[in-house]
Amino acid sequence: MTNVRWRIIALLLIATTINYIDRVNLSYAAPTLMREFGVGPAGMGIVLSAFLWTYFLLQVPMGLALDKFGVRFVYGGAALLWGVATMLTATAAGVLSLTAWRTLLGVGEAPLAPAGTKVIGFWAADHERGFASAMTVAGVPLGVFIGSPFIGWLLADFGWRTVFVGTGLIAVLWALGWIAYYRKPDQHKGANDAERTYLRQNSKRQALPTHATWRELLTNRNILGLSIGHAALLFNLYFLLTWLPTYLIEQHHLTALRTGLFGSIPWFFGLVGALVGGRMSDLLVRRGWPIMRARKAFLGLGMILSMASLMSLFTVTLTATVACLSVALFGLLITNSVVWAANAEVAPTQQGAQVSAIQNCVGNAAGLVAPIMVGVLLQLTGSWMAPMTAAAVIALAGAAVYTLMLSDRAVLKQPVSVQQLAREPS
Repeated sequence: MTNVRWRIIALLLIATTINYIDRVNLSYAAPTLMREFGVGPAGMGIVLSAFLWTYFLLQVPMGLALDKFGVRFVYGGAALLWGVATMLTATAAGVLSLTAWRTLLGVGEAPLAPAGTKVIGFWAADHERGFASAMTVAGVPLGVFIGSPFIGWLLADFGWRTVFVGTGLIAVLWALGWIAYYRKPDQHKGANDAERTYLRQNSKRQALPTHATWRELLTNRNILGLSIGHAALLFNLYFLLTWLPTYLIEQHHLTALRTGLFGSIPWFFGLVGALVGGRMSDLLVRRGWPIMRARKAFLGLGMILSMASLMSLFTVTLTATVACLSVALFGLLITNSVVWAANAEVAPTQQGAQVSAIQNCVGNAAGLVAPIMVGVLLQLTGSWMAPMTAAAVIALAGAAVYTLMLSDRAVLKQPVSVQQLAREPS
C-alpha cells in the first residue's frame, strides 16, 4: 500500500509552519516598529490584530469556496497571496500601510484551517485522524519555534524589512508545490488502489449527511461546543502569539536576538503538546472509547494546563518564566491538535470546510479581540496582571464548554453514496 496520505499531511504541516512564521514575524518586529512609527501598546495591539479582521470575515466564504471548487487551486492561490502580502509588508512607511498589508495577509491565510480539515477528511482514516490533525497543527508551534530565532537574527543583523521579504518568499514557493502535487485520493496518480480502499473502509464519516442545512449546523451541540471552546483557545493562543516577545522584553529586558532564542522555547513544548494530544486521543479511540469522549478528555485538559501562563507573573528568573509559558503552550497545543480531529469527525462529508469555517470564524472573533484587549489593558494599567488574569479565566471557561457540551449522541446522521463523494472537486 502506498503512503501518499502522509505526504499530503506533511505538506499541510509545512503550510501551517510557514503560515505561523508569517503571523509571528510582526510580533518580533513590533518593539522596533513602535519606536520607528511612534505608536503605543494600544495602537500596536490594533496593528497586531489587523490580519485577523479579514481572516475572521472570510472564514465562511472561504469554507464555501473550498467545498465548491476544491482545495487545490483555492488553497494554492491563497498561499500565493499571503506570501506576496508578507513581502509587501516590507514597504510599509507607517501604521496605515502596515495595517493594510496585514489585512491582505489575512485574506490569503483565511483558507488554512478549512482546507486542512477538508484534506484530512479525505486523506486520513478514523484511527489516524487525531495524529494527522496533530501533525498539521504542529506547524503552529513549529513555525514559531523555527521562526523566532530566524526572525530575531534577521531583525538584529539586517533590519525589520528583510524579515518580511525572507518569510514571505517561502510561502510563494510552497504554494507552487501544492498546486503541482495535490489531488483527491481517487485522482492522485501516486496513490494505489490498496490505499484508496483502506481510506474508504476506515472512515465512519461515510455515515454523515451529504448536506446539512445552516440551521442544522449552527444548532448542532458538537459544532457549537467546538466553536465556543475554540474562542477560548484562540484568545489565549493569539495573546501569546502576538505579545509574548514584548512580554519577555519588558519583564526580563532581553535583546532582539535573545528574545528570539528564549521566545522559541515555549513553542517547542507546544510542538510536543500537539503531537501528544493527537496521538493519545487516537489511542483512546483504538481502545474502544466513543470518539467524542476520547477527544474531549484532552480538549479540557489542555485548556486547564494553559492557565499556567498566569503563574509566570509570580516568577523572578527568566528560566521560571519560560517554564510556566512552556506548560501553557504545551496545553494550548494539546487542545489545538485534538479540536481539528473532532471537527473533521462531526462535519458532514461534503461540508468539511464549511463546518471548519464556522468553528474558526467563532474562534477567531475572540482571537481578533485578544491583541487589542491586551494592548488596551497594558496601556490603562501599566501591568500584565489584568490581561494574564483575563486569559486564565477564559481558558477555564473553555475547558468547561468542551467537557459539558461535546457528546457522541449529537452526531448528524444520514447516508451518503460513494458516487456523490467522487463528484466533489479536489
